[in-house]
Parts: sequence; C-alpha cells; structure tokens
Amino acid sequence: MKLDAVRRYRAQVEDLLRMDLLHARQNLQDAEAASQALDAQARMTAERYVAKASSGMALEEFLEWQITCDAEAALLTQAWQAECRCREAWHQKQQELQAAMQERRTLDRLAERLRQQQRVIQYRAEQLQMDESARRMSGMPSLQNS
Repeated sequence: MKLDAVRRYRAQVEDLLRMDLLHARQNLQDAEAASQALDAQARMTAERYVAKASSGMALEEFLEWQITCDAEAALLTQAWQAECRCREAWHQKQQELQAAMQERRTLDRLAERLRQQQRVIQYRAEQLQMDESARRMSGMPSLQNS
C-alpha cells in the first residue's frame, strides 16, 4: 500500500532528523565550550595586563599587550558568532523534527482510520454473507414443504 511506504519514508526522515539534531546539539556544546574557554583566557589575560600595568610598563610592552588583548577579543567574538550559528542550526533542526513528527502522527492517524474503515467494510461483507447464508437456509425447508 502506498500509504505504508510513505509512512516508512517519513519515519526514516524523522530518524535522520533526530541524528541531525544530535549532531547540531554536539556542535552547539562544542561551540559553547570554545566560547567559555576563550572567555576565560581573555579574562586571565586582562587580569595579567591590569597587574602588569599597575606596576608600570614600557610603550612596546603596552603595545604587545594591546595586540594580544585585541586578538583574544576578536577570537572571542568569532567564537560567539559560531555559537550563535550553531544555536540557530540546533533550533532549526528542532523545528524540522517537530514538523516531521507531526506529519508522521498525521499519517499514523490516517492509516488507523483506513484500517478501521477496512474492518468495517470487512465486517459488513461478512454480515452480508451470513445474512445470505441464513436466508438460503431458511428458504430451503420451505421449498421442501411445498
């Protein structure tokens, strides 16, 4: 039956989306961890800079610290952007999975409704056969009496 093939296909799509969602979640966790690590590193660099600056430093050393802080800030911004993209991808996969699950449930309900209709048709056909058999049986004795 075509509906069963569509239901199997939708179940496979749902399974693939579950795997995609799992990968998206892992990517998001990795991006979050990278952001947190870079944030911690930038904070430590800033603390070392403040400690060094309070004791005084030469212009060259100040420029080196400035370059280091700017580079870490740029890396942190990139990490936050990557985390944001991963979060958006994860949300997108969640929505796709929810839509696929809803579609599968709709197909399951349709298949159940069709099975129920087939049972009703089968029951009616059997009932008609039994009625016809009963009518023949009840008609036979009356033919013999006449």
